Amino acid sequence: MKDDHVSATVAGALVGAVSALPGASGATMLVVFGLYERLIAALSGLKRLVADIRFIVVLGISVAIGMLACSLCLDYVIDNWRMPAMFFFSMLILCQIPDLKSIEGRTEPAGKTWWTTFAIGLVVMVALFLFKGEGSVDPSIPAMVLVGAVFALAKMLPGVSGSTILVAIGLYDAFLDAIADLDFGYLVPMLVGAVVAVLLFAKAMKSCLENHRTGTFGLIMGMTVGSMVTVFADACLSMSGDSDILPAIAGIAFGLVAGYALRHLAKAVREKNEN
Repeated sequence: MKDDHVSATVAGALVGAVSALPGASGATMLVVFGLYERLIAALSGLKRLVADIRFIVVLGISVAIGMLACSLCLDYVIDNWRMPAMFFFSMLILCQIPDLKSIEGRTEPAGKTWWTTFAIGLVVMVALFLFKGEGSVDPSIPAMVLVGAVFALAKMLPGVSGSTILVAIGLYDAFLDAIADLDFGYLVPMLVGAVVAVLLFAKAMKSCLENHRTGTFGLIMGMTVGSMVTVFADACLSMSGDSDILPAIAGIAFGLVAGYALRHLAKAVREKNEN
């Protein structure tokens, strides 16, 4: 694959921004941009990591910048336009689904294994939405280690939204505050949690993609569809009357336009990397 720092920078910034959004999966964006399997391969062993270290560094810095930029404005957007914003996010996720299907590379009809893992992924994401807590957990060092681990695991499993999981366990506000305030007292534990999660699970994910690809992508698709459903449901529940209909339509329309543009950008990046 061509070592294109511009492509990695663009993809990384978008992955970081998407990762901060509840219901959206940064790892899915890595799949869409054709960088997911390269990242998993690089993280699955020390030799591979060293061989592709420039790609890892460029991508990591870009992800951090994208996450910081998004976190700085996300509180304001959610506080003032939560309902149309959630409709917008749900459409972004919807537009990712065709790319996931094409990247899976399956030509035959989905079988029992695919549908079983799809159902598991869908149920997990819907369950997180239905049983999420109402309050927030006060930040602490162990809690922020958990935050970092959740986000690292989410980057290794497309369709899983780290932000959605943090909302469910009451740590999303702590995550946003740590990023937006550049609170290194909490950012360092987050980094530790992320590194530990990568060391423990990256090799397992690589094995799943190579040896159990059908079931793995069934799970990925189920979680992606589940993310879209839960974010759309959140938006619907946020509507309070007829006055919200036009903002809802606007959120859906802008989400579809942005998702369509993002798909074409991702396609251009993939084609450039493959040449």
